[in-house]
Amino acid sequence: MTAARFTFDGFRRGLRDGAPLGLSIFAYGLGFGLVAAQAGFGVAKAVATSAAIYSGSAQLAAVSLLQTGGATLTALFATILVINARYFLFGAALQPWLGQVSAPKAYGSLLLLGDANWMFTMRAIAAGEEDRAYLPGTGAPMFAGWLLGTAIGAGAVSILPSPEALGFDLMLPAFAAAMTAAMTRVRADLVPVAVGAGAALIIARIAGPGWAVIGAGLAGGAVAALTYRGRG
Repeated sequence: MTAARFTFDGFRRGLRDGAPLGLSIFAYGLGFGLVAAQAGFGVAKAVATSAAIYSGSAQLAAVSLLQTGGATLTALFATILVINARYFLFGAALQPWLGQVSAPKAYGSLLLLGDANWMFTMRAIAAGEEDRAYLPGTGAPMFAGWLLGTAIGAGAVSILPSPEALGFDLMLPAFAAAMTAAMTRVRADLVPVAVGAGAALIIARIAGPGWAVIGAGLAGGAVAALTYRGRG
């Protein structure tokens, strides 16, 4: 059995494809930096938060929780875990492909995993990509853009407008819609989307947006699995 490829050439191709993602994530990081600074974070603390959590939606939720003044470590941990639960699904989707390299390479690559480069990597896999270094290659410019944007946003809070005025609060839902459109190929693909959206709306009213993310993923994923098996 031939060992799975993990080469600099694959990493370089990932860098090339991920460069535009880095620019967009930079803008998102700028928005988080502004929000963090308005909540009392210094530049170093904001950048450390972005490096440790590396999730815009979870970080914004955590900062909002801190601003209420009643946040506990348990509440912060639970908030971040619930909102980032989708990464369990992302990892499961990548496991058959990424699991063929050593654990340090696989887990090191996953540290650079985000919504955008997960989608890029899944599309590359479908097109025949065999070099596993493609994943961290796409993630590197995103991570760099996220940290740089955070640092600039946190440092320039006094001269830049609020994130809402720049439209950064709409970036995550807009990107999610773009991901859905890019991965929809036939009408049947819209069924899991509709089920997930419906589940999210219902669960958000009952348990809040964090649980809505998990519920939508589980509901949509279950329907997608059943639909796929049905086609077979």
